[in-house]
Amino acid sequence: MRDSSGLDARKHRSRFCERREWTSEKKGHTVTSKSFLELTSMRAEVNLPGGNDFSDVTELFVNAAAEMPPGEVLFRDGFTLHDAMSAFEIGEPRLDSGMVIEGQQRPPFDPWAPLLPQEICWIIDRSFAYEMLFHAGNPLAHTVFTSLYTLVIHELHPDMIPYGDELDAHLISVVLRAAISGMLKCCDLTWRELSTGHMYDTEDWQSDKCETSLLEGMSVPNALIGLDNATGWLIRGRQVPEPWMTALVARLNLRKVLLQLMDASVFRSPSNFMQLIGIARNHLKTVQSYPAPEPPEGSVAHLAFDPYIARKLNSSVPIRVIPPPPIAETWKAVEHMLDGWEELRLLSLTTPIATWETAGLLRAWLPDPPLRSPYIRSATQSVFYDGLLVLNKFSPQWVFDRFFYETLGISQQSVVQFMEQHTTEAWHPWGDLQRGHFKARRPVLMTEYIRALWFNPGRRRRFLMKMLVELHGYYAQMVEIQASIPALPVTDIMAHLPSCVLLWRLSMVRDVVLSGFQLELYTAEERSFAYWYLGQVIEAHLKCLDRLLLAVQPESTQARELRFQHSFLTALQAMAVPMFLLSMPLMSFAWTQMNANFRRRYKWAFVGAYSLSTIPVVAQPDFDLFMADCTRALKGRGASGDTFSPAGSFELAKTILQRLVDERAVGGYAGLWTEDRIRLLQCLATASEQLSTDARIPATAADLPSFDEGLLKWDPATSPSAWFPVVDDAGKERRRNKRARADGAQVA
Repeated sequence: MRDSSGLDARKHRSRFCERREWTSEKKGHTVTSKSFLELTSMRAEVNLPGGNDFSDVTELFVNAAAEMPPGEVLFRDGFTLHDAMSAFEIGEPRLDSGMVIEGQQRPPFDPWAPLLPQEICWIIDRSFAYEMLFHAGNPLAHTVFTSLYTLVIHELHPDMIPYGDELDAHLISVVLRAAISGMLKCCDLTWRELSTGHMYDTEDWQSDKCETSLLEGMSVPNALIGLDNATGWLIRGRQVPEPWMTALVARLNLRKVLLQLMDASVFRSPSNFMQLIGIARNHLKTVQSYPAPEPPEGSVAHLAFDPYIARKLNSSVPIRVIPPPPIAETWKAVEHMLDGWEELRLLSLTTPIATWETAGLLRAWLPDPPLRSPYIRSATQSVFYDGLLVLNKFSPQWVFDRFFYETLGISQQSVVQFMEQHTTEAWHPWGDLQRGHFKARRPVLMTEYIRALWFNPGRRRRFLMKMLVELHGYYAQMVEIQASIPALPVTDIMAHLPSCVLLWRLSMVRDVVLSGFQLELYTAEERSFAYWYLGQVIEAHLKCLDRLLLAVQPESTQARELRFQHSFLTALQAMAVPMFLLSMPLMSFAWTQMNANFRRRYKWAFVGAYSLSTIPVVAQPDFDLFMADCTRALKGRGASGDTFSPAGSFELAKTILQRLVDERAVGGYAGLWTEDRIRLLQCLATASEQLSTDARIPATAADLPSFDEGLLKWDPATSPSAWFPVVDDAGKERRRNKRARADGAQVA
């Protein structure tokens, strides 16, 4: 039996928390507060903790709030914003998730309520939208499970059809049930892939199932049979009029092929995998040709989705209403997923590790297509290395061999034989290096690096920072090995084994610096050093490439790739050096504060593990050298002298990049990603052209003091390249307003 006093208390709590609005005549502001008016009228009904002698203070708070402008917060002495946020934490928001306010009240959900064919199309489309939101990293409780049919899917069996219109009942029990079952099974396969550990829970995706079924016990063939039966019922019976029969069939077929793609193995049958992608694209076009209209306001179709369903689930996160995107964006997200599967299939047929690196870098550098969904990125990592084999056929030892072949054009066995012939030591350092390349039978050099290229940008940056320490250890071992053999001429490939490792390490340092611009990590004061350090890293990288080009075969694939990298880095350096000078006025030149910021931003370069090696680290960030270069630049004695031209440097970069585009000189390992690499070069060429042709960019070093640094605007979303700014008059105005606000805050 229910406790009547408990029911009264709950009713009272609902009325107690009812929200009211008052409008101040003086200020015209609308203030929302919780009403206490119901309290006195219920004293006789409820005994409140602490007694019933409460006074209504609503008017007091209303009058006080009316005097406050919007957004203002009042704190008493000793009560800070941190204290306020701690109070919110202690007052766990999930504790109030069960409270239903008036605007959230809904009639009971009837899964057998009759639906029109176009309404079922709309429900299926909206389910696709929520599924794509789940793929984007949102919880199931706020996306997929908001479709109430997913919670009662086991009740929609044809044997449980109630009395009524047979057509309406079969539309739900056959068609809608098959579509929802297929969606849940796709989510189940997605969950299984993401739970393999390649992606990070709560960072890339949300694993909380809320103890709700994703049809884990249903096999994929059974889900496919249900979709086939629904399609057959629509076509054979022809009880659904056109165009909705075609629209429903297209949506069922699209769901079927997506489920087949998730269940298929790209290695088992590559041609069939590609055929499925083509079929999915055709079905997607058909679905887009038959859009489902928004049901009228009173339609029961709207009751099929409850954005507050998380209050009834065993959810571990507060309720957050996520509005579904426009249907055009949903189909675009599905198309991006198909693009990811197509690239996955191409990668499965790609053997060169350098091509895998190129594809991964281009996905991180190019804004279009956007970052792949966590599911596609996880599947890509599984295809490359499943924990046992690389590309489903090579042992991890094979990666160690490719490491040397793709850089120097020699096999690892050739290196081993050379070492055995020339090493005079009793111990064999090469064997130690090779054993150190693997830890617990897990490759930690090339394999983990390639997989990290499909991490999310923040995780990828952090992983590369940690890997730089280990790569320096490999480089130091290579230097020691080189010292143990007789001196060799520079044209001998064996004289450049340390440069083989250094080449990869400098590439990662460059990516760490550039990722700071893409993630918008650098403050205005930090940008000048970032560009200066980028120029220093590229300079060391170019010297390494110069050494390797002396030894590799001139017409080999390795030589073509090295020449491309040399030209690409030369253009990148020609853009970084003038940006160092143009953004230098953004600094405060408060040496102590700048040094502290430098240590915080580049702490990854000064970890204690570097001190374990006696070999100096190449291209370490040096704040003292940076300040010395700034001093010389301020005195007009830059590294390039007074003849240095920022505009001319940008023009040089544009010339180099445009030549690479026109000649399609994209190196030796671009492979099927040639067009993507050309698009990257074109983006950089466009950015350098805009900077070189703008009349406000200084033409000579003497014009640098007159340049208004407020014109520079860094916005990865609008700039041709996320690494470099554009010259924008609006940026000057924003900077002026920001300075005014800062001065006002300082005065206050």
